[in-house]
Amino acid sequence: MFFLRRALLLLCCSCMIITLLSFAQITYANSKDEVRISVSVSPASLFISTLTFHDKHFATQLLRAKPVPATPQPHWQRAILTVNKRIFLYDHDGHLFDKDKPKQYLVDTKVKKRLDELVTSVEKVHYGQAVPWEQVKKSFARMDYGTVIDMETGERFEVQRRAGSRHADVQPLTREDTMIMKNIYQGKWSWKRRAILVEVDGLYYAASMHGMPHGAGAIRGNDFPGHFCIHFFGSSTHRRTEPDPSHSLMILKASGALPSTISGALPEELIEYFLTALHEHDEHTMRMTTDGFNLPSKLQEIISIKKSEVMVPSDERGPFLVEVPVQIDTFTKNSGDQKERWKFTLRRSSPGERWRITAIEMKE
Repeated sequence: MFFLRRALLLLCCSCMIITLLSFAQITYANSKDEVRISVSVSPASLFISTLTFHDKHFATQLLRAKPVPATPQPHWQRAILTVNKRIFLYDHDGHLFDKDKPKQYLVDTKVKKRLDELVTSVEKVHYGQAVPWEQVKKSFARMDYGTVIDMETGERFEVQRRAGSRHADVQPLTREDTMIMKNIYQGKWSWKRRAILVEVDGLYYAASMHGMPHGAGAIRGNDFPGHFCIHFFGSSTHRRTEPDPSHSLMILKASGALPSTISGALPEELIEYFLTALHEHDEHTMRMTTDGFNLPSKLQEIISIKKSEVMVPSDERGPFLVEVPVQIDTFTKNSGDQKERWKFTLRRSSPGERWRITAIEMKE
């Protein structure tokens, strides 16, 4: 039912766009005029929303765009465009790239504006609403049911909210739902956070879950030893009154607001997003904070980050270049607990541009 409802929503959205923008082309459409726009939370995500329509003029404008040399693969991907057999990547800066060749395509202002409108229309269907927890818990009350959709795998399973005041304590309904949830975590229970949608009565909320059974469970036969937690915008853990950084990051992902948040982040904030993504093993989000440089291989050894502390006050930064030392406590499989001092280099080309991490120097 979830995919049927989303398909109907996307169909309605696509019909509206095509009717308003290219009705004349639909009547005489053929495969050469087909444009397909796909949106996902990351390039590797299997959960994808797609809009397909026919517009000869728009397709021709895209195919005839002037190419210029560029990096082989943008790390700031927003959508994939398929025009006939050509595949383009569209990034969050409004740039259009070839998927397989080191080329960027220059499109005029009108084409760029329409492309942005079309991608935005798909994003509105794909992502959830970042509704405050105080409001969500009224529609997702205790003993109510909901559907969890994982933003990366597209897997979905049913849950029941059983308790929780600062967030939702939920349980999978059946043994099959428990198996699906465990498969999302590669067959092992984990405290790692994941970006999800929670569908309740036809509304899709941006949320975050972890994958570790704990505490009490009361649904017989579901093979789930306890409950797990789902956080919504403004939720907090039982131990803290402020939102958990990792859950907050995943809610930004599920709502589609992460790119704009990263774009407006100060250097210290950007570093915190990078370290939170590292703690959650979210490589794509880590790369979103950078200029695309190759990440140090040592990062792959880190299981978790226990603590991080920026060593330089925020007022000691340059307008276009800043180096920020950070004291970090990490845990690795081979070396256990380690205290390290990392130095992040960040740059931007002008005061109006976003900051990007361009290098990381790591010292024990």
